[in-house]
Formats: sequence, structure tokens, C-alpha cells
Amino acid sequence: MAIRCFAGVNIERINHGKPLIKADAESWDSAFTLNPTIVRLERSPQNDNIIQGMLGCQMLDDPGLSDGVVAVYYRGIPKENNGCPPLRSSVGLAIFTPDLQLLKRFAYPVVVPTDDPIGYDFNGVEDQRITQIGDTFYMVYCGYNSNLPSEQRIRICMAKSTDLIHWTKLGPVHGGVNSFPNKDAVIMSEQIDGKCLMLHRPMIGRQADFNIALAVSDSPTGKWQNLGTIMKAASDPRYCISWLGAGSVPLPLGNNRYLADYHIGNCCIAGERDYSAGYAILNFNNFDPSNPESIVEARCDCLLEPETPYELNSPWPHARNLNCIFPAGSYEYNGDVILLYGGADAYVLGARFNKNDLVSYLETIGAQPDSAVRN
Repeated sequence: MAIRCFAGVNIERINHGKPLIKADAESWDSAFTLNPTIVRLERSPQNDNIIQGMLGCQMLDDPGLSDGVVAVYYRGIPKENNGCPPLRSSVGLAIFTPDLQLLKRFAYPVVVPTDDPIGYDFNGVEDQRITQIGDTFYMVYCGYNSNLPSEQRIRICMAKSTDLIHWTKLGPVHGGVNSFPNKDAVIMSEQIDGKCLMLHRPMIGRQADFNIALAVSDSPTGKWQNLGTIMKAASDPRYCISWLGAGSVPLPLGNNRYLADYHIGNCCIAGERDYSAGYAILNFNNFDPSNPESIVEARCDCLLEPETPYELNSPWPHARNLNCIFPAGSYEYNGDVILLYGGADAYVLGARFNKNDLVSYLETIGAQPDSAVRN
């Protein structure tokens, strides 16, 4: 697909807009693959052990592995439920080079829902994000169970791993962030003032009130305290309702500043929905726990919108049409930001932006959301 320019930022759909991962009719993920997150592993003695464990007999002296690998974790859904709830998600794993050449796709999921009908993720392990802190990788995900009381059906849950293959589930995270339905959580890769930080999306009130909030904890597995909203959805005349949710692990820019992607959900009066990807600069030099919105230095809500066949008209059995770009994984490579996202709730897709162009554009528009709405 041709590179398209939006406000000075070149946007390239990777693989000509075609899926990097799609459903495998002969495997466990035979219906849909969506909402990928990533772990970028550059070459080092410690990472080489992890890479070797994931690739098996692949030789690390292969020139194609000189820049390390990208581990892509995606939601996979089978066609047949075999007595389990329909559209039940597990987490699959595929290994790519940083330029997104497929090296290996695991034939089995690496994190699966519980078989306990009253377990916290019986209906699915959904929308995972992974952050490395020290030698441990922490996966936060949405645990869903429709059999539980309404306030417990959708919760932020956690698993951990040291080798990226074998994961230990830790259950719902502790603290106030699970005092209400909650999802789209992601832990920041660096601490601020000795605190771990989490972006999340409380589901309180109307859907139009669902926005990105900030939480803090003394450790990844400690009690998470919600500090409040940092970003609210902007008014868009094309839609009757809009809302926001966090995306990938924010990318460090240095000096306590981060580049964060997020999704914007929109609903028309007739019920049709779409999801787009936006970007923000979060500046924690301005961090004030009593005013969490102060960290948002700049934002653009409409950088990447559904346009391609694999982003439009979801084959998922939604009641209304869905066009969807759902960002959940990103990394830097050769001066670019590589964004992986779920397309149409059914495919794993990718896009590429020049990092400096993207940051420069954001710095010119500031933090007012109205200035970020596409003309």
C-alpha cells in the first residue's frame, strides 16, 4: 500500500495492508486473531537465552537474528467452542524479526482461560499488554466472566514470566482499580518517583465517560491506587458517543517523557462503531497526583483511521457493523515507530511512522483535543 501523509507524518501500512497474523483454519485460533502486543528483544547474553528458548533449534548466529526478535502476543479465538463459552479468547505467540519477517508461530496458546465457571477469566483472556520490569515480564489483561456479578465480570488481571513462554497467572490485580469494571490496562516500563504507573480504562457511568486513567503502586504486584482521568474523549461531529482506552506500553523519549498510543472508540446514532488510533506525549515532569491530566503534553486523536479491507467491515458477529484499528503493541526500529494493531477485530496488522516526524508533529499541536481532530 502506498505511503500516505497525514499532517507531515508519513503512514505506511506494513505488508501492503495485509495481515501479519490471521486465523489458521487448522489450528486452535481458527476464527479470529486480533489485538497484538509485543516484546522487543535485542541481542544480549540474557536475551539470547530467551530467544533460543522460543525459537528452539534456530541458530543465533543466523544473520537474520542480528537485531534480535519481536515476540507478538495476540488474542486468538477458535470457531468451535467445545462446550466452552463462544468467542472465548486465549493468548497466542508468534516470533518475528524486527522488520516483521515471521520466524515461528506457536501451535498452542501460551495463556488460556480457566475451566472454572466462576473463575475470573472463564470467558476469556483478552487484550493483553506486556511490560518488562527487571528480569520479569508482566502481562496485564482483561479477565472476563459473564457468570459473575456485574462489578466483577470485567477486571484487570495479571500473569508473569521469565522466559516469555511459560506464564504464571496471578489473578485480578490488587487495589482500587478493580473496585469497578476495568480493562485496557498497561504498565509503564519505568518508575516515576519510585512508583510503578499503570494506564487503565475504568468503566464507570455511561460509555461516553470511559476514558484513560492513571494508577500508581509500589510494585507491579502491589495494590494499585487510581489517581483519576488523564485524557477524555474529544467531541467529534461524526459520532454521537466517543471514548478512549490505553494502547501499547508507552515508548520512552527521555527526560521523563513518553510517546503513548491509544484507541478512540466511536458510535453512530444507528449503532455502527469504529475504532481509530491516536498518539500522545506524556510528560511526567509535570506529574501532580492531584491533577493527573497535567502529564498530557500533546495529543492527536485521528492519526490512523480504518481505511483498508482488513480494517473495515468486521467479520466478527457484531450486532452492528464495526470498522476497527485497535493499537496494543509498538516498538522502535531504525528510526521508526512500528505499531501493531487489531484490524476489524479479526486480524493482526501493522503500520510504520518516522519517530521524529511523529514527535515533532505532536509538539506543534499541543494538548487540546479539539486541535487534534482531523479536518
